[in-house]
Amino acid sequence: MALITHVPPHHQGRRTCRALAGVGAGLTAVALLLTVSCTDSTSGPAGRVVGTEREFECHTERTGTDTKKQTRQVCGWEYELTTRDKDGRKHEVEVPAYVYRSCRHGSAYPACITR
Repeated sequence: MALITHVPPHHQGRRTCRALAGVGAGLTAVALLLTVSCTDSTSGPAGRVVGTEREFECHTERTGTDTKKQTRQVCGWEYELTTRDKDGRKHEVEVPAYVYRSCRHGSAYPACITR
């Protein structure tokens, strides 16, 4: 004997809504995890700051749609710290301006970070 399940029409919308809500919640969680892991620009290997560098960089950006394409020059500072870990290896870490200002030569990284 075959088991036939019939979902009444007034319940079909609820089932679809629940499924879409579950998918939406899952995608939101994944997006949040990716955002947190990708935007943490202050993470790097622990060590002593042995060098600092900042450069003024410019690049061309294209904006607009097919009919109104425009280009513009975008310029700004890029900040970098060089750290030396316990094994003596050097690591270059790109950091935001507040970290660059907080972490002087000889300070412990990332303990030197203050917001």
